[in-house]
Amino acid sequence: MAAFFTGVSMTERSQNESPEIRIDRDGVWYYRNMEMIRTEIVQYFYKHLRRDCQGHYRIELNHEHCSIQVDDVPYVIRSVSSGVEGADGQPAGMVISLSDGSCEELDPETIRIGAKDILYCRVKKNEHEARFSRQAYYQLAENMNHDPQQDLYYITIGNRSYNLAVHQPNENGGPHAG
Repeated sequence: MAAFFTGVSMTERSQNESPEIRIDRDGVWYYRNMEMIRTEIVQYFYKHLRRDCQGHYRIELNHEHCSIQVDDVPYVIRSVSSGVEGADGQPAGMVISLSDGSCEELDPETIRIGAKDILYCRVKKNEHEARFSRQAYYQLAENMNHDPQQDLYYITIGNRSYNLAVHQPNENGGPHAG
């Protein structure tokens, strides 16, 4: 695994040098353009994934780090399900399954619609962004509505509705691309 890491800081790296590790828009990890198929290694890298103040991603282990290229956002939401019930027995929250194999409660206040109508939200204690896969999008869409008078999209979970921000830039400052 030491081959992935370098003691050279990111500022010392050549600006033209591409990272050897990449996460594509579907959440698939690659090393030198070869798909990383060992789930335990990908999960280990996810646990050590960090984003610096310039918006660059890297894997940090102790005093070593490895820059990575993230094509869109680092996490992809694979599925959405009703998982949290309120006192009245109605769904009060939703659980999302992420590309790192973890599950967490969806924070509906962070959902936004990006370019090409792709949905995004914040995950991992609001530290990272995630993109909804097509399957997760359709699962969530069962709870989405449109108010034509205000031209506003919203999601209803339990007895609460949450407005969806439209075409917001991603955490790197650019539009969410499809």
